[in-house]
Amino acid sequence: MTNLETKNKIQNKIKFLKRHILFIFLVLISSLYNASPAFAQTLDWTGVCVSGIGSDPAAQDVATIQGLECLIANVFTVIITLIGLAAFVMFIIGSVLWLTSGGSAEGTKKARDTLTYAVIGIVIALSAFIVLNLIAGFTGVDKIKEFIIPTSNS
Repeated sequence: MTNLETKNKIQNKIKFLKRHILFIFLVLISSLYNASPAFAQTLDWTGVCVSGIGSDPAAQDVATIQGLECLIANVFTVIITLIGLAAFVMFIIGSVLWLTSGGSAEGTKKARDTLTYAVIGIVIALSAFIVLNLIAGFTGVDKIKEFIIPTSNS
């Protein structure tokens, strides 16, 4: 068996692996479309999220501009989860690239860069959280960790 035949055989195996990994990934992603719905709001909105003004029971649950605080807090919670999920996916992609690089310097460099950028992204996201908590701890001002829309009576 010549060197060229061996190289072609290895490249065919790598293509085969890539196709199967892509197929598995697509099956996993498509399973998200079959997920049952989740009813996210399990608690009643109280306090700044709703007005609670008036004797009419229907007016008790009217959303106010202060409800944006709840909305933005929920969005930040989702963003933090997505950052963790994106980092996990990038680690998997980098690992698969490394495994399928076949020892080539170009493929290995691409995989190493992917893993490096995933780690840098996690470090930057966590650094923002840590810096905010350090500032709050050193200054004693815990209000910087809260998102509050000012009102006329506050």
